[in-house]
Amino acid sequence: MSQTLPPLDLHAHVVADIAPRTLEGLGAVVFAVTRSLDEYVEVSRRSDAVTVWGVGCHPGLVAAQKGYDAGRFVALLENAAFVGEVGLDGASRVPIKRQIGVLESVLSTTAATPRLISVHSYKATKLVLDLIEQTGAERVILHWWLGSESETKRALELGCLFSVNQGMDPTKLRMAGVPITLLLPETDHPSGNRRGASPRQPGQTLDVERAVGRAYGIDSAEVRRIFWKNFSSQVDSKGVFALLPPAVQRMVRFAQAK
Repeated sequence: MSQTLPPLDLHAHVVADIAPRTLEGLGAVVFAVTRSLDEYVEVSRRSDAVTVWGVGCHPGLVAAQKGYDAGRFVALLENAAFVGEVGLDGASRVPIKRQIGVLESVLSTTAATPRLISVHSYKATKLVLDLIEQTGAERVILHWWLGSESETKRALELGCLFSVNQGMDPTKLRMAGVPITLLLPETDHPSGNRRGASPRQPGQTLDVERAVGRAYGIDSAEVRRIFWKNFSSQVDSKGVFALLPPAVQRMVRFAQAK
C-alpha cells in the first residue's frame, strides 16, 4: 500500500448507475448517500472497491419519506456499514411530524444496531439534537452542521462528530470547542463543493483539508492523517469493519498503524 492514504469523503451524492471504474478513478474513498430505500436497494447490488453506499431516506423528498418502512430499513441495514442521507429539513415540503417519525425510527434502530450515520439538520438543528438525545444514538455524524455555538456545544455533549465541506468555516467549529479529533471531511457533491477547487467531484476534499489545517494550525497532510484516524476510530466503535469493502478495510488498518 502507498505510504499516503487517499482523500476521504464522508458525504457525497453519486448517481446510482455510475460505472465502478469512474468511482475508482476519483482516487478517494467516497461514502455515497442515497435518497430513498428504493435507491439503496438499486445500489446494494453493486460491488465497488472504494465506494461505500448508505441506506438513506432524504428529509426533503416527499416520495422517499412516504415510502419509508421501518421493517424494511432494519432488513437493509443488515449488510450496510453506512446510513445516509437521513435527518430533518425545516425547509422541506414534507410535514415535520412525518420527518420526525422517520428519523426517530432510524436513530432508534442505529442505537440498537450501530452504523456510521450521516445526519442532515438544515433549519432543524435543535430538533435533530432532541431526537439524538431521546433515542440514545451515539457518535452521530452531523453533516454540513449550521447550528449555533450553544447547539454545537450540546452536540459535543451528545457525542456527535461533524463532517466539514468547502462551504463551511471550520474556524466556527474550533471556536465552539470542537476538537479536530471529531471532524471528518465531506464534499456533499454537487452542492457542498459548488465553489470548491477544481475538479469539483466526489472525493475532492483537498480544500477541506487545507481549511481545517488553517483553522486548527496544522499542516494539511497531517489533517488527512487525523481524518483517517477519526474515521477508523468510528469504524471500530460502530463495529462495522467487516461490512466495508476489502480495500477500505486495508486502509483502515493502515491508518490505525500510522
